[in-house]
Amino acid sequence: MTIKFDWKKAAEIKKKEVDSNIPNEWILPSEILEKYDETTPESVLDVPKQFLNPKEFEITEFYTAIQLLEKLKNGEFTAIEIVKAFSHRAAIATQLTNCCTELMFDYGKKRAAFLDTYLKTNGKPYGPLHGLPISLKDSFNIPGYDSTLGYTSQIGNKPQNKSDLVRELEDLGAVFYVKTNIPQTLMTADSENNIFGRTLNPNNLTLTAGGSSGGEGALIKMRGSILGIGTDVAGSIRIPALCNGVYGFRPSSKRYAHGNQMHLERDAYIDIETVAGPLSTDFESIEFLTKIIYNDESWRYDPDNFRICYQEPKIKQSDKISIGIIIEDPALPVHPPLQRILREVAEKISSNGHKIEIIENFPSYQKSWEVAWSSFATDPKPVGFQNLVSTGEKIIKSLLLAYDVYGSGPKDIDEVIKLKAEINKIKKDWLSIYDKYDVIISPGAPGTAPPHDTYGIAPYTTLMNVLDFPSVIIPYGKIEKDVDIDVDVEYPKILDDIYAHYSLNLYKGAPGHIQVSAPCLEDEKLLACCSIIDKILKK
Repeated sequence: MTIKFDWKKAAEIKKKEVDSNIPNEWILPSEILEKYDETTPESVLDVPKQFLNPKEFEITEFYTAIQLLEKLKNGEFTAIEIVKAFSHRAAIATQLTNCCTELMFDYGKKRAAFLDTYLKTNGKPYGPLHGLPISLKDSFNIPGYDSTLGYTSQIGNKPQNKSDLVRELEDLGAVFYVKTNIPQTLMTADSENNIFGRTLNPNNLTLTAGGSSGGEGALIKMRGSILGIGTDVAGSIRIPALCNGVYGFRPSSKRYAHGNQMHLERDAYIDIETVAGPLSTDFESIEFLTKIIYNDESWRYDPDNFRICYQEPKIKQSDKISIGIIIEDPALPVHPPLQRILREVAEKISSNGHKIEIIENFPSYQKSWEVAWSSFATDPKPVGFQNLVSTGEKIIKSLLLAYDVYGSGPKDIDEVIKLKAEINKIKKDWLSIYDKYDVIISPGAPGTAPPHDTYGIAPYTTLMNVLDFPSVIIPYGKIEKDVDIDVDVEYPKILDDIYAHYSLNLYKGAPGHIQVSAPCLEDEKLLACCSIIDKILKK
């Protein structure tokens, strides 16, 4: 007799098990928990301040990763003090926004205790990241903890081996204490699943936190983490960054270790490359971590990585750079408030003596999106969806909307070859634009964070995945009031249905952003230019 899998019961038990890892003294009062949910158009960014003690608040609120590392090194803070403070703040954040999956507070404390003893015994840090708490997307494996990807069937899988990047970061001295929420299957921009629920945007709980690294975006905005690791195949680092108002970096593929993560796809991968990369509260921490990773010979951990160490960029902070800026693709309208932000950024950069010009003619973002979606559907046996069908688990709304619109991928090897030829042409066409500038600024999305289940398509981020171009989201500006926008555009047929679900409103409190990008493997040059741009925008 076959016993039917009860996915609802499995999800309920798992969620209770995870919640039980929150110490009783960290559980928020019922009047707070009952006040906020996904229908509450309010920010919860100030809530942690009410429940952290003064030292916890100081540790989590006022320092960058670089500054915390210095205080660890000189003994002002211990690793135990720091991981406890961030664990408490993460516990508050996840009660308000559902941003975490695994709460590994004991794992973090044990690791921190080892590092404190090491520093005391040896008189030097364990590594350049000694004692620094780093949050991880759910897909990264740590033995003893689940990596579900939002599938109820994967509850209890507890992988035995660490992901390659996890091993590398621990060898550099990092401390892991939480894993963060994702959408079911990872393939939508709304981080919801049947186990942990929906991740909410802490700027305004009625808005999406983005996906698929949405838990990372929300946790970092709440400063339950100041540096975390996500993954990106269509914008999954940058979408949460722009939705929540934090920094996110999609590196070129094969530079951050990506191997041995949880996945349900088949092992022979012919799709667009997925990359791992950081999100942070500040740009300096992203630049700092990336330099350490690139100098660490990460191919020792992930043999698929390029054997390329950090290449010192020729561009210095005092240099003047050449920048192109794209305001919008007419076929994919950008909302006027975000256009205003882009033009304001251009004016600020120009007034600081840098060369910047608006790019009027460029290849189609829409075409790149169509090609990307065909690539995502290359495998004729989609294991993830087969898993959902076989278990009877409910498919989340944003995933149904996406797959209802786009249909199937190439049907035979001839169509695969044709698809790859299209991608090669797109790369060549875009390189002819990029060759004229040090970097290009563009929108990362048509607008800011929209309501739940309405993010729609992601052409402005996905282009960089098709090209394999490194790109950075820099938060800048915000929407000061609700804006109702009437956009009269006849969308191409493939876009019409999904745009019918896309919000044409912008909401108070939603952060603005820019996306900065450069050609493949010019990561160091991109980061050097972003450092210049970020400092200008912070003035």
